[in-house]
Amino acid sequence: MKYLFVFNPKAKRYNPAAEVAIVTQAADILQSPDIVVAYTVPQPEGPTLRYGIEVLDQYGQDVDCVVAVGGDGTVNIAASALMRYGLASRVPLGVIPYGTGNNLVRSFKLKRDSVRALRTIRRMHTVNLDIGVINRQYYFVNTSFGLFAYLVPRRVTKSLAGWIYDGLRHIRFVPSAARIRYVDAAGRMVELPPQCYMVGALLNTSYYGSILHMAPDAVGDDGLFDVKLIRAGPLRDYPLMMTIILTGRYQLSPRTMTFRARQLEVLPDNPCPFETDGDAIPLQPDYRVEIAGRIKLIVPRQKTVSAASL
Repeated sequence: MKYLFVFNPKAKRYNPAAEVAIVTQAADILQSPDIVVAYTVPQPEGPTLRYGIEVLDQYGQDVDCVVAVGGDGTVNIAASALMRYGLASRVPLGVIPYGTGNNLVRSFKLKRDSVRALRTIRRMHTVNLDIGVINRQYYFVNTSFGLFAYLVPRRVTKSLAGWIYDGLRHIRFVPSAARIRYVDAAGRMVELPPQCYMVGALLNTSYYGSILHMAPDAVGDDGLFDVKLIRAGPLRDYPLMMTIILTGRYQLSPRTMTFRARQLEVLPDNPCPFETDGDAIPLQPDYRVEIAGRIKLIVPRQKTVSAASL
């Protein structure tokens, strides 16, 4: 089998020595002489900057497995490239978590230790996981607008306490009003009146930001997003809002709404920050999010492997 290992040289935790160690381990554990190392590279596209994978156009049709070594950003780049090259239905995606955040770790019990992760990849047990597209840009797992998207470029820590600390630092964040239109699971178009949403999230895994258990009932391969909305309220409601975000218990407040959707549009009155898998995207007049397809994700074999059960 031919494996393509993808590293992000711009990632905070990347270092050449770790790359050599992981590739050496892979050659031993996967027992394959055909391991290719590739790097994420910027690919300007109009006003936005997209990242691709070096040499994928050269090796893509011959690759049997792509392995992303890194956090959510690197995994996102790898998954997006598989979609753009039409390889997602054939080439499975393995992950060696090596970044500051990885939404898949808890949701699918991925192994952080590289040796154990490589053993999982060798067994090649896969599940399907939906991949989304926002304004024609692929993203892999989760996307959000409002407070989270505002915090992403301003965060100073990556821990659970850090989410709370960063939220308190920006406690006076004021979201812009937005209309939301979505297509529900039955194919019906629903439009919500203009509201100021403190949090809006479209989730395909039970965990968000690696730590927040926002969508305990998420199903990753049903062709639907788990949509979580929290309307803005007075500051006295902030502790309750944080509790809801941390636990996923949206029934605690009448200011919340949760539903599943095939497609969703956000039409803000003013520029509204959006992020995908922990990376902020350029401000745009409006946003259209929909399911674009599925990725074959390599995971440890479990009795129940859907995100809903984790």
